[in-house]
Amino acid sequence: MAKDADAAQRRSMVRMDDQLEISHRPVPDFELEGLSRQIITRSGAGGATGTVTSILQAAGRSVDPNSPTWKAISLLDQKLDFLISMAQAQMRANVEATEFYRAQVNISGSGIRFPSQQLYSKGSHLWIGMVFIGAAPSFRVDAVGRVERLSSAVKSRGEKTPSVEVGARFVAINDQDSEQILRYVFQKQRELLRARSREA
Repeated sequence: MAKDADAAQRRSMVRMDDQLEISHRPVPDFELEGLSRQIITRSGAGGATGTVTSILQAAGRSVDPNSPTWKAISLLDQKLDFLISMAQAQMRANVEATEFYRAQVNISGSGIRFPSQQLYSKGSHLWIGMVFIGAAPSFRVDAVGRVERLSSAVKSRGEKTPSVEVGARFVAINDQDSEQILRYVFQKQRELLRARSREA
């Protein structure tokens, strides 16, 4: 069991340099849990936890829909679903409002290193959107990352402001998306090895 976990961890650490379309923004503490859950489960309102009725029925409890207590609980449940739906709509609006840019990155199933003109602090959390333009067809992955490393600012030719290299470890990513990144990385590495062997 431990060997399987070690192998999976080593596999997720395989990384490569590539060009992606990326976007990122800071995630405030009050938004972190909700956004992380949304990314991991890709669920709509109520999708991750279900309704109060379904939870009680799954626990083997009977529900009397005519009791005053149940009516009050049901009303609260509806209001909570509405509030969750509004919060998720706001998160989606924040994500969709951000602009993507093409960048040379270092990517793996467990994290990403990318250039940023926005300054972040170590330990802060970011929403990171990535479009894998080298795939056929291209695909998009959203994740929450924790800033683990920052390089010193470097001013590239033509840039008005210096960019910093940000190293972020994924702390919230959908399992299927993580697997898709790994398949992409391994496929790209195979293509590079084939190209090198043809040149030799």
